[in-house]
Amino acid sequence: MPQYWLIITSPENFEIDRQDNFSTEGFKNRIRRTVEQIQPGDKFVIYINRLQRIGAIVVATSGFYYDDRNKIWIEDDEIWPCRFKTQPELVLAEDELLDVKKVVPLLSFITPKQKTTTWGLAFQGSLRTIPEEDFSLIESEVRKILAGKPKPLPKIGILTEEEAKQAIMKLNLQKASLHDRIAEMLEAIGSRMGYNAYTNHKVTPEHAVELDVAWLQGKNPEVAIEVQIAGNIVEAKDKLAQAKRFNYRKVIIVIEESQLPRLNAIVKFDELIDWMEAWSIQAVYKLYMTGMSFLNLYEQLRESRYKKRTQVEFIRE
Repeated sequence: MPQYWLIITSPENFEIDRQDNFSTEGFKNRIRRTVEQIQPGDKFVIYINRLQRIGAIVVATSGFYYDDRNKIWIEDDEIWPCRFKTQPELVLAEDELLDVKKVVPLLSFITPKQKTTTWGLAFQGSLRTIPEEDFSLIESEVRKILAGKPKPLPKIGILTEEEAKQAIMKLNLQKASLHDRIAEMLEAIGSRMGYNAYTNHKVTPEHAVELDVAWLQGKNPEVAIEVQIAGNIVEAKDKLAQAKRFNYRKVIIVIEESQLPRLNAIVKFDELIDWMEAWSIQAVYKLYMTGMSFLNLYEQLRESRYKKRTQVEFIRE
């Protein structure tokens, strides 16, 4: 299981990391034993001190190594030789950085007393572990920001299943496989709708079963989704049954149309049939494309703040 960490850095060094595509993280000799605990797959939230903002989430691609020859960061008297390799997962632009005060009241590693007075003490030093639930909460907020970035969306009409698959593979998404791209789309639309949305999310923190996609209201389960375009449809059904057992309000399975008779045969005498919906790949694609387009305009409509202008802003689409 990966560990989850908080990196505290300066605005100057954060920009250096950004220019280097967040390929390396380094720390002082005095915390070498802590850095030596880091393993590939560990995940990190990068907090920018002075700005009180979260700027990125990265993942370790190597374990500890020592380098006291190559200087990367700006401190004159410190080379930060205790290092490991990383790659970026989520990176916010300068005008998108997440105000940490938005999530402070919800973080479990900050004591109730600190939350009202001295929460900044929890963000001192340079490296510390944080609970998985806190990492997931921060990750969800970062994804909401990224999902809110307006993107040009192509016009869509009636698509065949194969056309929808091809269109999904051409979208500007991070994941490589069709299965993972569909999950990423459903996570993004959930985030934009105000849910805490996750992929590969456990039914409950103690549960062994992971859902492809989960939408939560705060910490309360709402929508469980399994993307079943390959593999064992019975296992997918059983995962959704577990989700319903643990109070998910709605369960959805995304399938190819050819799988529908098999699904109906499996759930015919199962009480899950009364709670389940099956979505086509075309429906998910349309939800994502039209949903994102609508939400872009809706958020523009709701926005109310002063902007210095020389002419009236005209909203086309």
